[in-house]
Amino acid sequence: MLVDQNHRFALLKTILKWEGRLNNARLREVFDLSGTRSSEWIKEFRNLYPAWVNWDATSRSYLATAELYQLSSEIGATQEEAASLAQYLSLVGISHVTNPAIANPSVWSAFPDLSIPSVHTFAQIAEAIRLRRQLQIIYRSMREPAPHQRIISPHSLVRAGRRWHVRAFCSATQQFRDYALGRMEKPVILKVSSEGPVSEDAGWNTMLKVRLIAHPGLNEQQRALVKFEYFAGTSARADSCRAALLSYYIQDVRAATDQNLHRPPEYQLAVENIEELRSWLF
Repeated sequence: MLVDQNHRFALLKTILKWEGRLNNARLREVFDLSGTRSSEWIKEFRNLYPAWVNWDATSRSYLATAELYQLSSEIGATQEEAASLAQYLSLVGISHVTNPAIANPSVWSAFPDLSIPSVHTFAQIAEAIRLRRQLQIIYRSMREPAPHQRIISPHSLVRAGRRWHVRAFCSATQQFRDYALGRMEKPVILKVSSEGPVSEDAGWNTMLKVRLIAHPGLNEQQRALVKFEYFAGTSARADSCRAALLSYYIQDVRAATDQNLHRPPEYQLAVENIEELRSWLF
């Protein structure tokens, strides 16, 4: 793996932070390095950040110090830590089944991807986006469950919950819509430029603030627990979300949009400013 030095240090910091240690064997496993090269990476990192690691002879690993985590807490807003976790998971993987390539997987997903996209479909969409071309697909929807042809102009791939979608302009309806990758087949990139530039997609370009609170139906101690788990002890959290992705966001965090209908214990969170957002919900 060819990685420039700054990026390499960022990757090593990510593993050190989330696993609490660096060692030769782990770097060989994650980055497919030789033993000699792994040692060189660690030596360079240790020389640059000596206060972040301590050698532990028993485990033959460099262990993360309290200083590293103190630095993270000082500069790490929730979004930054979320980005760091995403980078970590992209490096080491996460699976709901045993991966034979990993002897002792320690990071798991409790659920499978319900609709894994075809590799060819995914690649064709990504290429159409890159080339800014129209894409012909065979599609199925709940409204039209029989296979039918559509021509779309995709601009963004989105993972929403357990499924993959593409945000695209539909030539037939002249609207921007979401298309589930698991419902499409036979994608063909056309020699026609895309319609509907992303700058005209109001749902995509409109950014909303979603304010989450502990569900008022919880008792005082339960609300305190929710605040501790999700809000770092504060009363609420506000996240930015594209309007087009709002429904996916609310479904994924399982937040109540009607506090009388959506009750605990099934719902522990609630959207406080739902009236501001309701017009963007599906």
